Amino acid sequence: MVLFMQKTTLLALSKRKQVTLHTLWLRGLFGVLLSTLSFGMSVAVANDKDKLETRYSVMSMKAAGSLLVDAVNINGKLVVVGARGHILVSRDDGKSWKQAKVPTQNLITAVYFASSDLGWAVGHEAVILHTKDGGDSWDFQYGAPFLPAGYDDGTDVESEVSDEDLYAIDRSGSPLLDVWFKNEKEGFAIGAYGYFLHTSDAGQTWHDWSKRLGNIDGWHLNAIYSLDGSLVYVAGEKGVLFRSSNGGENWDVLTSPYDGSFFGMVVGPGLNEMTMFGLQGHIFRTSDRGDNWREIETENQNGLMAGTLYGDRGVILVGNGGVMMFSKDDGNSFVKQVTDDRNSIAGIVRTDKNKLILVGQGGVKLATPNKSLVGMD
Repeated sequence: MVLFMQKTTLLALSKRKQVTLHTLWLRGLFGVLLSTLSFGMSVAVANDKDKLETRYSVMSMKAAGSLLVDAVNINGKLVVVGARGHILVSRDDGKSWKQAKVPTQNLITAVYFASSDLGWAVGHEAVILHTKDGGDSWDFQYGAPFLPAGYDDGTDVESEVSDEDLYAIDRSGSPLLDVWFKNEKEGFAIGAYGYFLHTSDAGQTWHDWSKRLGNIDGWHLNAIYSLDGSLVYVAGEKGVLFRSSNGGENWDVLTSPYDGSFFGMVVGPGLNEMTMFGLQGHIFRTSDRGDNWREIETENQNGLMAGTLYGDRGVILVGNGGVMMFSKDDGNSFVKQVTDDRNSIAGIVRTDKNKLILVGQGGVKLATPNKSLVGMD
């Protein structure tokens, strides 16, 4: 289940891609010398959405009980996404769910709404889906399916990989893992092997902005988040951390407190505060926008996948094996609980009535947190 909880089952690599990634690893040993990277140019990426296989997600009465991995609350409307292209919408605080019409059966890994009507979802084969009706129906905006012809040609390409190629590595067939929009026009999609896409026209066109991020090693990017639309964070594999102070235009490479994977973050309660979490239950806390970090010691070793603020000072983190970590002091200490079914939890969101929507191995569940655990006595 750990592989599923990383929100991706990466496809087998062709020989060409394996050699290229090996070169990335070798060059990564020398590190990235620049801590702040800004490039004026962007590279238009080939959009093979027309080569995606259109297989609509099967409408099912059991969709709400299937594997789901992300959830959002947008003005009281709840949207959850997951396996087999399932996207479900609730307009009654999670009591009932309506399955959306979705043109793919790929795993959908993340969802984000810029307004009540306009939303984006991303998934395997670099699928980017868009909705204009609040999530009831979706259309392809971008895709990069795996196209085997011409890939395994036996060519030794290690000597052919230039510094420019490091940012233009073929990622076809690889998943996007998170998505965030600053407004109804400008947004980002991130994912495996350093996928870092940007749009300024609501997704009609996407550009490769990986140079601006400076992820020259091509580490997987797992999470992107902003609380105010200006201060933006990206976190991923091998402890990589990036920060933008101007809405994603320029990026700083942060000194990471950990060399394992980060799967998510909770920004707040204050704008300068953040709780970062990931592999083996590691939790780190910053109160100065990531310049300095302190590890939060807990007894949990299960991977943590998602989190949310709760109340004035509450933080809730969830993860593998049904683990739920509760803090009522801004994330400076946590109490561990485990759900009765021990099903892994991949996503969490708070409803407008202060209940919790949990999604994961057992589908979607509505829960009421223990008020004493989250400081809501």
